[in-house]
This record gives sequence, C-alpha cells and structure tokens, in this order.
Amino acid sequence: MEERKASKRCGGVLPFIIGFLATCVLGWAVIPGLFFEDVEQPVRFSHAIHVDGQGMDCESCHYFRDDGSYAGFPTNEVCAECHAVYPDEAMEAIAEAGIDPTDTDAILAAKLDAIEDNLVSGEEADLQAEREYVVKYLIQGKEVPWLNYQYQPDNVYFSHKAHEGLDIAEMAAMKKELSSVVDSSVFDEPAEQNCDLCHLKGISTNDTPPAFQRNVLSGYSKMTMKMWKCERCHALKGQPNACYTCHK
Repeated sequence: MEERKASKRCGGVLPFIIGFLATCVLGWAVIPGLFFEDVEQPVRFSHAIHVDGQGMDCESCHYFRDDGSYAGFPTNEVCAECHAVYPDEAMEAIAEAGIDPTDTDAILAAKLDAIEDNLVSGEEADLQAEREYVVKYLIQGKEVPWLNYQYQPDNVYFSHKAHEGLDIAEMAAMKKELSSVVDSSVFDEPAEQNCDLCHLKGISTNDTPPAFQRNVLSGYSKMTMKMWKCERCHALKGQPNACYTCHK
C-alpha cells in the first residue's frame, strides 16, 4: 500500500499567527479603550481668562496644607469674591418670577436681572459658562464637583512643597532621560516653576478643559501620573524610591 505524502500545508501555524496578531491588536489597541469614558467637567472653566486675562496665579485658587499636600479646588466662598451674585437677592428674584428655585434650566432661561447684572464675563460663551456656575452652584449653595485629572489613591502622598523648588534648568539638562516621563517640549521655555512637569501640558492656560478620561472600574483618571514615572524621575534626581517615600 502506497504511503501518503506528508502535506506541505502549514497546518495550524497560519491560524495561530493570525489569532496571535488579532489577540495583540485587541489586547493593546481595542480592549484598554473600553475601560475608559470621557466625562466633561460640570462647568466650562477657562484658565486662560483667569490667568492671562485676570493675572491670577495657581495660588489664587489652589491651596496646599502645611505638609504640602493638596487641599482641593476653590470653594464658592473664594469664587464669590469676583463672581458677586448675591444668593439671597437671586433667590428672591426667582421667587418673584414664580420659578421653582431648584429648576436651574428655567432660571437660566429667565436671565433675571438679579443674576445678569452681576455677571462679569465678556464673550457670550464665557458669559454662559459663568451663568451656569452661578445658577447651578453658587446661589444653590452647592460646591462644584470638579473632576481632578491628577487624583491619586488615598495611600499615595504627594507633597507639592517638596517639588515646588525643582530646578527647571537642571531638569531640562536631563531632557532626553525624562522624555518617557514628561512631554519634552515643556523644557523649551524654562521657567522658575512649571506645572506641566506633572500636570496636563498647557492646562494652566487652557480655554476649555479637556474631557476627564475616567476608568469605568476604578473611577481614576487616565491622566494621573503613574508610579513608574515618579520612580524614574526620583532615580534620575538621586532621590529615594522606597515604598514609604510616597505611600503612607
């Protein structure tokens, strides 16, 4: 009986290669994106208007505790120093107009003088953003639930005090080594302080805040500084990388 000749076909090799490549594409390019959703900030906030237009700096709105840790976003009390709409007067006008004080859409549509006369923005888009802040939060006595792009887990301690004295010129000298950690273009215009080293590049002068990329499982931001980046920078600067340095 004549023996069968061995098949010259590749057998299971080709399907394996196709399956492997498909898995790589799904695992690296498709599936990770499914874990994140874009969420807009509750109110459009223009850093450009406040920083360039009003000459404010970071410390005008963002505060730090004595230990250097971040204390959160500015409260209505701080914002009301410039956005001088008086809640009692506004609510009285709302009642006189026969509008439900909790119906913010109706209040916005009414454009009451008690609110409109005290708005300070110029351009219509900016005016609308200010109006929404005043109606939805300030006169309602509610703090804005801002989304923190750099929010860290509770077991992570980051001291701004320890980093505010960074020598930007010295950091720029390590531009190549730091290229995987930060956008190297932040070193093109050296400054005494440069928030772009850790924060989203250009966020301090952005006119419209970017969407918050939230992990649907953990709730954390995709933009949060990752541990390996901190470790890389610490190693280059000769700083300790022990767990207790950042984890408390």
